[in-house]
Amino acid sequence: MKMVRVIVVVREIGKSTPDFSLQFDLPEVPRIGSYISISGTDTPAPWSEDMVVRAVWWRLHHPVMAPKVTPEKIQPGSGSTLAGSPTEILVECEPAIGPNASDRWRDMLEAAERRGIKVERFDVERYQLAQ
Repeated sequence: MKMVRVIVVVREIGKSTPDFSLQFDLPEVPRIGSYISISGTDTPAPWSEDMVVRAVWWRLHHPVMAPKVTPEKIQPGSGSTLAGSPTEILVECEPAIGPNASDRWRDMLEAAERRGIKVERFDVERYQLAQ
């Protein structure tokens, strides 16, 4: 299976500025609205840090891209057969509360809610006991 490298960029709670980012090789690019749960050494499975995809940024490179292309310069069928490629795919996410959110992650987001920040919750019930 061919994998695609993405950079998951997690926003600061309640802001649009990035907090941290992590690289992943995934079978496909997550779509806007997708739920993502990440576990690591500080949050062993099944506990996770959860987020919702808000934007996907495609950074592309093309070998014949002219700096100033005007509509009259573009002729159907006159383009190069060279294909461009992605240089970076950024998956921008907002912190959320999922069913397996670690206690630390859940506490942090519930504290933000008490301060009036809107925090999304996954549309599923928590089926595990607290960590």
